[in-house]
Amino acid sequence: MEKHDVVAGLRQMQVGLCHPLDAECRLISKQLERLGMPYQQVWPPVISDLLSVNLVVLSLVPEAFIKIDKALLNLLKNKIVVSVLKFESPMVLDLSCQLNSASLLFSPVKPFGVLSAIVLAVNQHKVRQDLLKRISKLEGRIESVRSIEQAKRFLMDTSGISDAEAFKVIRNRSMDKRCSVEEVAQSIITAKDALVLALGESIPFNAQPGSESTHRGTGSVVRIK
Repeated sequence: MEKHDVVAGLRQMQVGLCHPLDAECRLISKQLERLGMPYQQVWPPVISDLLSVNLVVLSLVPEAFIKIDKALLNLLKNKIVVSVLKFESPMVLDLSCQLNSASLLFSPVKPFGVLSAIVLAVNQHKVRQDLLKRISKLEGRIESVRSIEQAKRFLMDTSGISDAEAFKVIRNRSMDKRCSVEEVAQSIITAKDALVLALGESIPFNAQPGSESTHRGTGSVVRIK
């Protein structure tokens, strides 16, 4: 198992300590100083004071509810949030979930547990970001497959070729143009949309030479080399 110093990584982070200036706030600030984590004490929470921080230790007291509007909520959702709970009410727990709190501290906060809560929050945030990146990549792949399938179907309908032949046409064109298969597929889809716009939705692209619709002049056969 790979070993690394989690505390060393924490020292590179900027912390926003959003907590009323009281004994509990001083306790948390001492723990942050002990860990070597640079912080600024902010109360009440204000967007301008939290733009540059990576991690927010936020006390969910009634005064915070008044200040956390939609804009501040959206900002905090993109930060690493450790929520400090004084009591477990549905409203407090709901806000904690809306903030995507990665870890919790329970008041009265004890010296033991602050580091654990912060390490857990940083790790959970990293896991979440990694999952979001993977989801984004998968969605991109799905969209690419959808585009390629749509382009292949258009080539098959207009040129009377097989699925494998249609993909070969797209692949060869991508090699000729030195671009990705997805880019070629998208250019074919764009051409198809332009053709439909020019000729109308009712144009039977799958008409073949010698068919009845071709003799009537309503068919269209496209050959792509």
